[in-house]
Amino acid sequence: MRRYAIVASQNAPSTAGSGQADSSILGLVSAANVKPHLYDITFGSAATPADQAFNMKISRFTAVGTATTVTPEPLDPVDSAALASGRSNHTAAPTYTSATECLSFSIHQQNTYRWQTLPELGIVAAATANAGLGLYFDVVSGGTALCEATFLHYEP
Repeated sequence: MRRYAIVASQNAPSTAGSGQADSSILGLVSAANVKPHLYDITFGSAATPADQAFNMKISRFTAVGTATTVTPEPLDPVDSAALASGRSNHTAAPTYTSATECLSFSIHQQNTYRWQTLPELGIVAAATANAGLGLYFDVVSGGTALCEATFLHYEP
């Protein structure tokens, strides 16, 4: 079982939503020959504690947008390089598919959120180049706190 980690950080945007370029904190991008399974998500803030909240969503996208490529790190050092890739620091938002929210959660800045399941039961991305799953700020109550996210995914 090939498992990988993708880590990113980004400041919460002053305005949020799936169409905002700086709203997407992390993307898992498929390749034509693999359907990555997202099975573990960790999200939190590295900023000085403040009284604000975020509503976050995981949605499917059909185009990756413009972002920095993040190379997935194998969780077992003998595994080969991942076929999927990661994206962070978006300057152009991914093209999110409407009504494809796979997960939504709200969290206070002073907490950490974690969602996990068995790797083979994770949220599956399509085996299509430049398509995938993205974590984005849907609503931000105020401020631009530095936030961090980690995706763990499995490639069958």
